[in-house]
Amino acid sequence: MLSTPHREQGFSLIELAVVLTIIGLMLAGLAMPLTARIDQQRYEGTSQQLVDIRAALQGYALANDALPCPATPSSNGRAAPTAGGCLVQHGFVPAATLGLPGPRNADQLLLDAWGNPLRYSVSRSDANGDGNWDFTRPGQMRTVTLAALAPDLEVCTTAAGSTATACASNATTVVANAPAVLLSMGKDWAAFTSPDQVENVGATLGGGPSGLAYRVASDLVFVSHAQAAATDAEFDDIVNWVSPSSLYGQMVAAGRLP
Repeated sequence: MLSTPHREQGFSLIELAVVLTIIGLMLAGLAMPLTARIDQQRYEGTSQQLVDIRAALQGYALANDALPCPATPSSNGRAAPTAGGCLVQHGFVPAATLGLPGPRNADQLLLDAWGNPLRYSVSRSDANGDGNWDFTRPGQMRTVTLAALAPDLEVCTTAAGSTATACASNATTVVANAPAVLLSMGKDWAAFTSPDQVENVGATLGGGPSGLAYRVASDLVFVSHAQAAATDAEFDDIVNWVSPSSLYGQMVAAGRLP
């Protein structure tokens, strides 16, 4: 008796399409969490980077009786001082002056995890009116005395109701007397519209070899709060600051103050 040959079984085009669709959805589901993890790692890495920079700033103050001035796009990563203060109040981390490691761009500015330069602002308070910035002119903090020092950078929980010099109220004030503030503009540094992020970078600064103009702060007020993704209220800036009590305490312990 002749046997009937079995017909080879295979996938139809429809079945293949269904399988590929399922695989695509599975891969997309895996990719989204992976992207989120990478973003979180960058956020955490940059947060730690700012902590390390803050420590370096305080170490510099202990050795030099002053905080360094911000770098500019044309200062090759170094602090840019003038006779009595700084070339700019709002600029960039002076990584070369502080001896900090990390990636730089064409203007030798230290970059965060998203490849954007880290901002650095200093108080330009002059409590005794002698024309010298109290926190960046060597020895000036001792001259002014601890009791009279009045750093004026403020960090708020929201830009709503704030002015160019103060948060809206005590309830929205995180710190009202920071000698220096550090800022990463986060993942969305190239494009954002939320008032809280706009508050942190209201001016531009250029003049470096690259020809780029960078956003920098424009007044004494900064905003810092948890990450948010709501449309027109997005926020992923990372803000850190030099605490006056910490700075003074270390300088007193080291014999630099009073």
